[in-house]
Parts: sequence; C-alpha cells; structure tokens
Amino acid sequence: MKAGHHASTVPVERCGIEPVPAGLKTVGFWDQFSIFINFLINPSVMLHGGAAVAMGLSFQAACLAVGVGTLSALVPYTVMTRIGVDYGIPGQVAARISFGIRGAQLIPSAARVICSIYFFALNTLIGTIALHTLFVQATGRDLPLSLIGMLFGVLQILFAVLGYDWLKTMSRFVLPLKLCAILYLAGLLATHPGPEFRPLAVWHYQGSQPWSWGIIAVWFNTSCSSWLSMITDAADFCRYSRSRRATYWGVGLASVCGTLVAAVFGAYAAACVLGTSGNVFTILSSTYPQAGVLVVIFVLLLLDNVSINSLNIYTGGLALENMLPALNRATATMAVSVVGILLSGSQDVVSHLIQYIDVIGSMFAPISGIIIADIVYLHRWRINTSQLFDPAGPYWYWHGFNRSALACMAGGMVLYYLVIPPSLLKPLLTFVVTGGAYMLLSGFERAGTVARH
Repeated sequence: MKAGHHASTVPVERCGIEPVPAGLKTVGFWDQFSIFINFLINPSVMLHGGAAVAMGLSFQAACLAVGVGTLSALVPYTVMTRIGVDYGIPGQVAARISFGIRGAQLIPSAARVICSIYFFALNTLIGTIALHTLFVQATGRDLPLSLIGMLFGVLQILFAVLGYDWLKTMSRFVLPLKLCAILYLAGLLATHPGPEFRPLAVWHYQGSQPWSWGIIAVWFNTSCSSWLSMITDAADFCRYSRSRRATYWGVGLASVCGTLVAAVFGAYAAACVLGTSGNVFTILSSTYPQAGVLVVIFVLLLLDNVSINSLNIYTGGLALENMLPALNRATATMAVSVVGILLSGSQDVVSHLIQYIDVIGSMFAPISGIIIADIVYLHRWRINTSQLFDPAGPYWYWHGFNRSALACMAGGMVLYYLVIPPSLLKPLLTFVVTGGAYMLLSGFERAGTVARH
C-alpha cells in the first residue's frame, strides 16, 4: 500500500486501488441513492430518450426501449456493488480474479479508461452545445465551442480529483437542485399553449415508426451497452458503504428513478416538437428564450455535467491506477480528465454516438459476463483480497493472464459483431452466452487439473 493513503485529515481522498479500511466504511442509503441517481440523470440518458423519438419511435416505445435497456443491466451491476461493500476494492481490481493481474490491467481497465474518456467527452459536448446556444441567445455574441468546453470540463474535474467524500457531498447538494430544475422545465413544456405539448398528446404521440422493432432494438442495445460499460463502477462507488442492505436499496431505487426521470424528460421534449429534434436542451432554449428560463437550463446543465462527469472520471482514474500502479489516484484522474477535455472538442463524439457505444458494448458485454460468472458461480463471492496484489498468488495464472477469460472474451466479441444481429438484443445475449461459456471452460480446466493430480 502507498504510504499515508489513509490519513483522514487530508481533504483529498487517499485510498487508491487498495481495499478501503473497515473504519472508513460509513456510507448509508441516502448517500448511495444520491450518487447513483445523479449518475443516471445525465445528458446522455436524456439524449437517448429524445433521439429515440427523433428516430421515429412513439413516446411510449422510446421510454420503454431506453428504460428497459438500461435496467436490463441492473442485476449484474448490483452484483458488483456487493464486491465493493464486502471487500472495499474497486471493480477493476476485482476483475483480476477473472482476467489475471496483468490481464485485468490490459483489458477491462484499459476498456474502462477509454469509456470514461468517451462519456466524459460526450456529456461535456452535449452540455457545451446547449450552453453555446444559451450564450448566443442571451448576449447575441458568439464564443468558440472549444473555449466553453474547456472551461466547462475543468470545473468537472475538481470533485473527481478531490475524491469520494467530495463526490458524496456534491451529490447530496446537487440532487434536489437538479430535480427542482427538471420539474420546473417539464412543467413549462406541459403547460405550453401548443396542443402537441400537452401531456395526453405526448403520451399518445406515435412518430413515423411508432413501434418499429429495429429502432427499439437500437436504443435498447445502446442503453444496455452504456450501462454494462459501467459495471465495475458499481464497486468503486460502494467501497465506503457500511451494509449490503443500504447499498441494494440505494442502487436499486436510484437506477429505476433516475432512468425514469432522464428518459421520460428527454423523450417528452422530443415528442413536443414532433421528433424534429432529440436534444431536450436545444428544444427548451428555442421554445422558451426568456432570460429566466435560460438561467434554469444553464444551472441544470452545470449541475448535470458536474455530477455525472465527476463520477465518471473518478472511476476512470481508478481504472488507470490499476493499469499503472505507480500513479496515485489523483494523478490518474487528472490524466483521464485532460484527454476527455481534448476529445470533447470533436463533434464526432455526438454525431456517431450509436456506433461508438456499439464498440463499447462489444467490449463490455463479454467482460461483464465473464466477471459476473466468475464472482457468483466459480468463486461464490469468496475473495482473498491480498492475493489480488500478489504476483506469486493464484491470480497470476499464466504470466499474469487467465487464458480461459481471454478466449471467452475473444469469442464474445466475435459473437457480438459477426453472429448476433442487432435485432436480437446483442449486448444482453453476448453477456449471457459469454458468461456461460466461461463457466463451462473453467469447469473443464478445473476437472482436468484434479484428474492430473
């Protein structure tokens, strides 16, 4: 362990990837709920709901596709929270059980760093575009998107670098303000004089392809893949939790409520304008250009991005530290943040959202299946944490790699890209099939080892 990491008087979190001491595990239900619901109520999920309507789905179908896609990954996500609660380790360290010490560093951790950077850039760019529109409307002046994005991004880094206690405090403060802002803006949409804005009209909005299975599958897959890419984050945010019960209730309720609020808010706005736009913030600012409304939108964007992206790069920093243990957590978090800010200058991040998340799904659907199968079925929740850091221990496998996991990972990606069509909910099927294949292969290996001895 790194010297001085547990000095609680220092305002910056000192725990890195090593287990959190039992004396620091004091987090209860409300903090877990606040952290996770902030994670779900974010511009990306809102954009999913709005974009699904803009692509042609009815309001009901869009909410169902995004909501069920997100919640389909809730069970494996909750499994990973238990690892954080019981053992106080980050999810990327727990992945060493399945992939080996080096394998976890080079595969799940590298993939998580890439995802953290991408989602940081995505949320920052969505917010930057909306803030740019607000600034032009309010002042009549133009500012470069890159400048707004950089200033916006730097603000989001602060809480992630300071660490978990700051994230916890920020989440408590931000959540009620975000909810009040969303309720106010949703109320404006619902009371707009236009007949298409009325709640019943939105509820019955059909779109050009109201229940197209092909489009539903696209947004189910996109939402499911996004959530599976964050599966190891669950342990990261629960390392300081004092009980499984508080964690399960906090994460479960936050997941349902957060998904419902974000997806419905985004889809409602898009249905109000008959699917001509999928960006709720652009719709609001053009429909209500008054200064007071613009200020509320600005505050919501600021709170949204600070809360979601601070949490996002916090987990990216832990993943990078797992890859490069010589780095401390704060330095690793800063490195992830800098790359994310640079990437947020590219409009390609938003314009090719579905394609990028498809790539993310191809990585994390098999990764998630392997990790969950190993923890639940093969290890039965029993982990010796000291062995996870021991190059001479059982998790070194073959030169630091578990060949069974590597084979199943490769097979899962082939399955995802070449075998399962998008219409068959490929991230979920890949998760299940890869996890099952890993259990079988590991079982054969164990039987062979026993027979040789």
